[in-house]
Amino acid sequence: MRVGSLFVVALLPVACSISEGDPPAVSPNFGSTEGLLACDDATVAANPGFRCFTSRAVAGVSMGGGTAGRVGFRHPELWDVVGIMGTPFADNEFFFRMLKDNHLAGFCSLEVLEEAMRQGVDLDDKDNPAIFCGTHDVFPLDGDEQAKPGHFPAVEGSDCSMFASDFNHWYRGPKAGRGGSFSRNSLLEVMHDLVAANGNPFYANELSPYFPPGVPDSWHVPPRVENEEALRADLCAHPIVLDHFYNREFNPDGSYPVITFCDGNNRGGDDDDAGDFFPDQRDRNYVVEFVLAVDLNGNGRRDYAEPVIINNEERFSDCGGDGICDGAAGDDVADDWDPLTNPEGTEGNFHLDTGESFDDDGVDGVPGTGDFGEANGFFDRAPGLQALLDDSPGQLLKNLPDDQVARLDVWMDAGVRDFLNTAQTSNALFAELQRRIPTTAAYNDFPALPIDPKYVDGGDRYNYYISDYSRKAMGQVAYLRYGNTSLCPGSDENEGEGNHVGAGDVVSRIFTLFSFLSARMPAQGRDQSFGGLVVDFAPTHNLTDFAFLDSYPSTVLGRPAKFGVLLPPDYFVDEAQANRYPVLYFFHGQGMNAEGLVALGLALIGPMKDSVRSDRVVSGKTDLQRAIIIWVDGECLSDDCFTGNFFADFKGLPRDDRRYESAFYELVQHVEATYRTQGPQLVPLDEIENR
Repeated sequence: MRVGSLFVVALLPVACSISEGDPPAVSPNFGSTEGLLACDDATVAANPGFRCFTSRAVAGVSMGGGTAGRVGFRHPELWDVVGIMGTPFADNEFFFRMLKDNHLAGFCSLEVLEEAMRQGVDLDDKDNPAIFCGTHDVFPLDGDEQAKPGHFPAVEGSDCSMFASDFNHWYRGPKAGRGGSFSRNSLLEVMHDLVAANGNPFYANELSPYFPPGVPDSWHVPPRVENEEALRADLCAHPIVLDHFYNREFNPDGSYPVITFCDGNNRGGDDDDAGDFFPDQRDRNYVVEFVLAVDLNGNGRRDYAEPVIINNEERFSDCGGDGICDGAAGDDVADDWDPLTNPEGTEGNFHLDTGESFDDDGVDGVPGTGDFGEANGFFDRAPGLQALLDDSPGQLLKNLPDDQVARLDVWMDAGVRDFLNTAQTSNALFAELQRRIPTTAAYNDFPALPIDPKYVDGGDRYNYYISDYSRKAMGQVAYLRYGNTSLCPGSDENEGEGNHVGAGDVVSRIFTLFSFLSARMPAQGRDQSFGGLVVDFAPTHNLTDFAFLDSYPSTVLGRPAKFGVLLPPDYFVDEAQANRYPVLYFFHGQGMNAEGLVALGLALIGPMKDSVRSDRVVSGKTDLQRAIIIWVDGECLSDDCFTGNFFADFKGLPRDDRRYESAFYELVQHVEATYRTQGPQLVPLDEIENR
């Protein structure tokens, strides 16, 4: 097949000469990680005049964004670029503190609740102000303030404060740009998946990594199991009752029974009022498997005002190095931690620092009970929580060798009005990136991105192709906080601007990500556009030759594993058969699958083929790097999960066929043995000065 005269085949030096379908030969110049050629520390150290490129990038959104950060920072030697988009899992320490202090909190003190019972107050009366000590962010009342202590803004100097929740009122914001209904039931399902994949972060239980202590394996209804409704009804009718279960805040003497409970709301809809978000008795049919409640009135169910209890770390004074908590006499406000304005601060940073004290009373906070961690002289957290913190992108980043940090480019984005507070969580990760990498930059909405000086068309409307994505212009780490901060403290209820997905933002987010990835790798065809229709170059003259669902026989999972593929537009051209391509691996969000992303990828074919920019058209250049894109699949196919498997090797409900992170590396090996992928390469530093 011949191609129009504008097409020029561009061959870069490859790490090894292999034919399509052959596995890469091990090169003495490169190391190996997870069975893959890698730019390991030894290779980087041995080649000081070069930058080592693996020709791989990893990125993801929401659930997948956290995975991209975890995978990327765990094995930086495998990647050139890491893209972390709109995820509450950018920094697990910040996320779980938010979860504990917001979504699982908001109850009145034990003293208030005991007095209410003495006064004959019904603890299930959700309209009685005597037992309400939570937040009205879900349905604001006159006088309510959104900006609360510790609720950091999304952007410095803005009114885009964190959204607050309590256990009875989970904030989910306007429907526009949210990306799903996120009903109470579906949010509980997300929590189930998180705990099943990563282990229970709320308690220490030596008998189970998933269930709270004292709860048997029978208190469990797997997703999509036969007779699911009947099984749930039976468990809800017969809660587990635990005696002498201590908790400093709500059961210090262990006198109240602690119970498993059911919750949920199956009525659906998008109303965020109290009736829809705290279920009536008839709607409490979702078996909550991972947390417990104190049954103050002893009626065998969790009523509206009865607290959920969390025993996951010893209590400590997060008051900073001066030992004086915020607001107390003599407190030095200079040590107040803020991820945007004072990332070096130690007060309120969610972890124990030098000079701060802790109570060595175990994770239940009550002395003399002999529980996990008590009186051992060390600060203890529940093993499930500690494992999640150790696996956090922020923590993994702290442990990266300097040479790996220097070669890794990072793209981040987050919405300033995301109902999941992803900007605040991403700010915490960005603070750590700033500590490790001097050339970092945060940009507030798309028009703030630096403009390529070669852009000559002008105009007021932002488009992805006008920005300069080089390191010199944008920094090694670029963090885009999308959305209009002038809307704050309110939200855009029509377009969802700045929300989790964003209605008007989503297209710009996708193209901006791929533009950044393109600019941070050695050009592989990006400087050569070509004429003709893409389908003319396809074997069957159909776009499905470029975008399709594939699978491979996974040894790790013990079954065929599917994944989506997008091939570059010149992949089948006769003159390009010697070309090899960098690969982007993309992890999707919860409720999505690889199949659904296949069609989305077609939008990238055109910018890989040519350009819409006049100066690039004249010089025959494209907008995007010609690359292979692999959509990794994290869909729940059986009883593993409800909405997403977090691409994790399951720790909460482990099983040999639930090792999804291990299967990912197996997928990469399969892709590199099947498609014409570019291997690692050493590029002289003077050739990539501005990349």
